[in-house]
Amino acid sequence: MAEFGENLKRIREEKGMTQQTLADYLYVTRQAVSRWEGGSRYPDLMTAKKMAEFLETSVDELLAEDDMKAYVEKSAIFESGRAKNAQVVITALAFMCSIVMSVLYLANYFIVDAFIISSWSETAKCLLLTIVLGYATYMALMVKINQKVAAIIACLYFGTAIITGLACFVGETGFTKAALISATALNVGFLVICIRFFYSKLITSPVAIYVAAGVYAIIGFINYFTGFMAEIPMEIFRDVFILHTFALLENLLVLGLLVVMAHVLHKKRKRAAR
Repeated sequence: MAEFGENLKRIREEKGMTQQTLADYLYVTRQAVSRWEGGSRYPDLMTAKKMAEFLETSVDELLAEDDMKAYVEKSAIFESGRAKNAQVVITALAFMCSIVMSVLYLANYFIVDAFIISSWSETAKCLLLTIVLGYATYMALMVKINQKVAAIIACLYFGTAIITGLACFVGETGFTKAALISATALNVGFLVICIRFFYSKLITSPVAIYVAAGVYAIIGFINYFTGFMAEIPMEIFRDVFILHTFALLENLLVLGLLVVMAHVLHKKRKRAAR
């Protein structure tokens, strides 16, 4: 973003404006403007637009083509107020779902008959996903979820599901090999698609993510409803219902967030390439 900083400094000085004057208009510190001009930091797109209006220039004149590509890579995916707030709400809800499941699983180990269903791999999975979604919620609150962070969150989320699923082959019974293999393949496929899209510097189509998320969601709904068609003893029906419901809700929230982020990022990449 060095060229952006040079352009900003040149235009500001041509207007006979000080860094403090620009900072006061944008409601930022003079040090922030200094860092932008030095190339060590960069503003979000909304601030860049306000800056261009105040300097009576265009965003295109401030941002060169390479700057725009770097901006898309490093800036937060959601920049508008409503979008940022929605992102925080979605990640926080997914985080709470994971917390509820973790608490219920852990209760089985500390409170006798508190929660009948127990699985060490599922307990480990819930605990790890709670950490992952806690990280995602924090990054959303800090408005730091860019394409790299989105890829990291996807890797951690689906990677956790893959590792704990494979662990079932070794240490647990009660899971059919066909179900474990299909679930692992689904998670691996979604993980590869997310990495390919979010780490790409090119204008990669998000259609693969849309399709994968749709398939993932459909399979999730099928598993959810068919799970209750089996003969479930009444003493564990409540536990099964709670776990399956929160697990499905968590997955849908994460899938929805990834789909929307892919859509927004794709539009930003296309604008930067124009």
